[in-house]
Amino acid sequence: MDEIAYNNHDIDDGLSSGMITVEKIRAVTLFREAHEEVVAERIRGERLMRHQTVRRIISRCTHDLVVTSLKNVRDASVASVADVRRAGRRLVGYSPEMARLVKELKDFLFTNLYRHYRVVRMGDKAGRILRDLFLSYVGEPLQLPPHYQERIPRDGVQRVVCDYIAGMTDRFAVDEHRKLFDPLVRV
Repeated sequence: MDEIAYNNHDIDDGLSSGMITVEKIRAVTLFREAHEEVVAERIRGERLMRHQTVRRIISRCTHDLVVTSLKNVRDASVASVADVRRAGRRLVGYSPEMARLVKELKDFLFTNLYRHYRVVRMGDKAGRILRDLFLSYVGEPLQLPPHYQERIPRDGVQRVVCDYIAGMTDRFAVDEHRKLFDPLVRV
């Protein structure tokens, strides 16, 4: 189910950001068929059309996943956790046709969104921010909040710094980076 949410959230983000266009993603069967339904219903407005198209893709993927999984569980005569383990195969998943359609969508997103130059730039920038924060905190652990500093003797400075950074939101990490590296920003 996470995969369904992620893929469709990425479609919405890609379209709303302009990194992908409706014309281009219509090459993807799942999108094209859902979009054609929305057009046929005479739904108007770019945002509403996008929302309704994504909603239909989610519904179609979820329905297929549930129906196929229930059939697999029935076919494997599952009555217990032990039966699931003995099945020897994954029981929860898409039908072969839906798996092909989802792969087509994921391939499109990989090529046209995840490898988009703006996404690559953002990823590179985020990597530099995280690396800078890590090296700065490891180099001077007194920059960490006191309750993290207290953990260093027990867990080690690198583990504590990783935990601290892992708990940051994107905005907080960027703000921390500015505080540590921009001499004009107040600490």
